[in-house]
Amino acid sequence: MNLIVTLLSDWRLRDPYVSMFKGSLLSVFPEVQIIDMTHYVDKFNLPQTALLMKSGYGSFPEGSIHLILTNMSLNSTFSPVLLPHNGHYFIGEDNGVFHLMFGMETPLKGLQLSDNKENTLSQILKFIQLIKEGNLAQNTIEYPKFKRLFAEMPDHSASEKRIEGQIVYIDAFNNAVTNIPVSMFKKAVNGRAFTASIQSKGSWIIRKHFDHYTATDDEMYLCNNALGYLEIAAYQSDVAILADLEPGDTITIQYE
Repeated sequence: MNLIVTLLSDWRLRDPYVSMFKGSLLSVFPEVQIIDMTHYVDKFNLPQTALLMKSGYGSFPEGSIHLILTNMSLNSTFSPVLLPHNGHYFIGEDNGVFHLMFGMETPLKGLQLSDNKENTLSQILKFIQLIKEGNLAQNTIEYPKFKRLFAEMPDHSASEKRIEGQIVYIDAFNNAVTNIPVSMFKKAVNGRAFTASIQSKGSWIIRKHFDHYTATDDEMYLCNNALGYLEIAAYQSDVAILADLEPGDTITIQYE
């Protein structure tokens, strides 16, 4: 079996924790291919974690194992949950992140180890071993009820012609990524005029949308990003800094 494990966390790279975690994986599975999805999630930010994992996992082959490590430490003692989904395996703490990723689309059915007295890292390694052996029915029990968080999908009211969402991520170019899927925006707006209002420490209005980043306009605009969500950008500008945008700021799109 080609064993691929991705890591997504808020650990950063200044400290040795990412390397120590990789060393623990390699000590048990020397053949594993470890891919860093990112370690720069904002601290403890679960909506951001969910968006990045949901958007990124599909780039990997089916059978890949995705470890969600946000808000986890090497000496954690929680019992992780395994969620098989779309031919992939997701392992992490049920702190609401699983429901944020997939719970609005389909009922979730996960697994926990029946013997979960070991520390978190040991349980994660056991899950990987069971996946590798193709024997998840052994030593696991069903985990049917996943936690929910308040920040889920954006609200779309077709009768009021309004979409309400929020900024969940500031990328490395200081563009602001929202939780509004491009597909939702295009289906609702369908080329009609719109006004996007952003409530941060100030108030901002956007009336333009482009499918890609554009160099033809120095005003703030909405565009589609590679993750499949609407992004707030401006040509060669650190828009999140200039407009003082932060994760959690609300965006309301009213269309004709």
